[in-house]
Amino acid sequence: MMGRFLLLIVLCVALAVLRAVIIAAVALAALALIVSFITHPRQTLVFLGTIALSALTVAQPITCIIAVIVIVVAIASMRTNQNPPH
Repeated sequence: MMGRFLLLIVLCVALAVLRAVIIAAVALAALALIVSFITHPRQTLVFLGTIALSALTVAQPITCIIAVIVIVVAIASMRTNQNPPH
């Protein structure tokens, strides 16, 4: 009986340590993202957009196709308006 209780205590401590490590890793990743956004904002936004589009592809493929079409149309319209006729 005491052996099972000791095992339960050890597992609880191990899970608490694992939780602390995960929280530290998430905090470090958030800090790295903030520093990256300050030093390289354009590349960071492209990275975040790529991650979001990847997640959207897995979750909602039709929505992803529509999002890609909207982005392509927006880029094409911006390139068309860059050189207006004189």
